[in-house]
Amino acid sequence: MDVICRPITPHDLAMLQSVGGDRTDGLAGWLKQKAFAGLAAYHGKHDPDYADMLGYVVGFSVDGEAEIIDLVVRSDARRQGIAHMLIDQFCHRFCDQMAYLEVARNNLAAYQLYKGAGFVEYGIRKAYYQTADGTDDAVLMRKTGLEISAQS
Repeated sequence: MDVICRPITPHDLAMLQSVGGDRTDGLAGWLKQKAFAGLAAYHGKHDPDYADMLGYVVGFSVDGEAEIIDLVVRSDARRQGIAHMLIDQFCHRFCDQMAYLEVARNNLAAYQLYKGAGFVEYGIRKAYYQTADGTDDAVLMRKTGLEISAQS
């Protein structure tokens, strides 16, 4: 699949909401932040008007460090390398020292994706997420500048 990534702009908000649903609540405010960092993935040659967003990654970047806050790929576009590409591009464009994220311990697919992208565990936030069955831990992960340079 021919996919391109480009920085997210306020013009992308409706498309972000169509891909991420409720997860994008508050994103309009984030877009106004100086430290906002975000990329959207689109079909390459087949979508010259950027009308068919496949996924996005958003976070914040300050002084060479970045944090991934959310990563979403449309269900019909998954398992095609888009999430991995978004992570790689985010790290390459927005951080040169350290990238951070957190993931729910029970979200095994996301955890494996991040490990495969070079992130390593460095801590746990016990009972951080509220779930239908109680709580779930947040696994804190990071990727150092050396790992970023090697993978990008």
